[in-house]
Amino acid sequence: MKSELTAADIKDIIKNCAAALEAECDEINALNVFPVPDGDTGTNMFLTMQSVIEEMNGIREDVKAYATAIKDGSLKGARGNSGVILSQILRGISDVIIEGEVLDAGLITRALNQGSRVAYEAVMKPVEGTMLTVIKDMAKAARKAARRSDDIVAIMQEVVKEADESVVRTPDLLDVLKEAGVVDAGGRGIAVMAGSALAALTGEKVAVRAVSKETMIQSFEDQVIDLTYLNCTEFLLKSDTIDVDKFKKSIRGLGDSMLVVGGGGMYRTHIHTNDPGKVLARATQQGELSQIKINNMKEQSEERAASLKEVKEIKEIAVVAVAAGEGIKRILRSLGVTGIVNGGQTMNPSAADIAGGIDSSRSGKVIVLPNNKNIILTAQQASDLTKKEVSVIPTRSIPEAFAALLAFEPEKSLKENQRAMDAAFKAVKTGEVTRASRDSKARIGDIRKGDTIGIYDSDIVTAGKDIIETGEALIRTMLDKDSEVLTILTGDGLRPDDMLELRAKLQKEYPDMEVEIHDGGQPLYPLIVGVE
Repeated sequence: MKSELTAADIKDIIKNCAAALEAECDEINALNVFPVPDGDTGTNMFLTMQSVIEEMNGIREDVKAYATAIKDGSLKGARGNSGVILSQILRGISDVIIEGEVLDAGLITRALNQGSRVAYEAVMKPVEGTMLTVIKDMAKAARKAARRSDDIVAIMQEVVKEADESVVRTPDLLDVLKEAGVVDAGGRGIAVMAGSALAALTGEKVAVRAVSKETMIQSFEDQVIDLTYLNCTEFLLKSDTIDVDKFKKSIRGLGDSMLVVGGGGMYRTHIHTNDPGKVLARATQQGELSQIKINNMKEQSEERAASLKEVKEIKEIAVVAVAAGEGIKRILRSLGVTGIVNGGQTMNPSAADIAGGIDSSRSGKVIVLPNNKNIILTAQQASDLTKKEVSVIPTRSIPEAFAALLAFEPEKSLKENQRAMDAAFKAVKTGEVTRASRDSKARIGDIRKGDTIGIYDSDIVTAGKDIIETGEALIRTMLDKDSEVLTILTGDGLRPDDMLELRAKLQKEYPDMEVEIHDGGQPLYPLIVGVE
């Protein structure tokens, strides 16, 4: 049972919320149709939370100090309609925390209610079926749960459940969502934050109900963009003498989606208008402006619609690969891999990890490249954990994966690709250079811990003290009269000068061989060698 939150809990919650919004940013953006389909709700909410983190950095670990930083940071960094409303939710929550004594279940419940109330008051014409509705439903769930328990985790579990269900109900409250076949983007963002807040308290991953990719892009490729007001205009207004009501009246007739929020001499202003110059001119009469941002929403919407149309043209077959090393991952993506599962030697992913990579692809048919002999069986088990049609190509190395991908033809059937990719990767020889982790005996003699060893066909075929010399010996062992292409991936432990030295030696020794050297960035293995 958790009866009280600490400053450390608050910090963890904020970091979790920002990280979750960043991870879900593209999905939330894709849901964005209200008030305009400009596809930036997730981005704006994440940037707002990022500003909160920046405000919290460097201050003392104290509940009230953190609450003040959340309030000020969210106002300073608020972006777009969703970011400004989020800042007001956080403002209401923070005000209660600042005024309270103990951050217990009762105070948290009051904070959520105040967050909802302040957000509603900030919007000139509140619309149900939006993030306002979701935070209101969350506050109601907190009140109900707090009557049964003083356990903050138990209360938050009910809040998260209600946030999830409230998001699903948003299309029933807002016709524009129902017509587009999506839930509200801002509401989804709030639900993601609620789940990540709970996860910070329990250490468990809390899932928010997934929204299908097909649902996200439904109808957008043919959407007609008809905006009454063209420019999303926002800025931070600093003034100790401003008459907020008078200022609101002065710009109200210049557009819609108007928000003027803040206090203490700092006010965040947001409005959709056709005359941003006039809005700014009237604002400068009140005080100093900063963080001025004007976006053409028609251009944003058209770019977003074009992007979603591209997403609509989904390949029938997706490819998921297991890999480690940023360079290797880049090459795999350039060859057509759509999903990467982190893993490799000594860091084998679980079947659930691979199944997650399969399920995250948009295609109903998926090819999996395990790229390590110890992961092949796991990949085959993962195929039983998903409803998608899966084919596991039993690649044992990254060079084998490269060869298999060069044989991949997305327009062909899964079985045709399996046959072609199987044949392609089996024609590849793979060798690796690494360091011995302990003393041992091999066919070539005694191996000492720390020696550089060359491995080919699961056997140590060469050993020495120098990476380049061992690599050269390994390559000589692997090559034969039919070898035409030599591919080398460099990883940890190899310096840039070593790479230049190796390239020069290979070009001199094998002038007729096609030699490719890439920075793979893989751990443990300074060299991975492929021969075809």
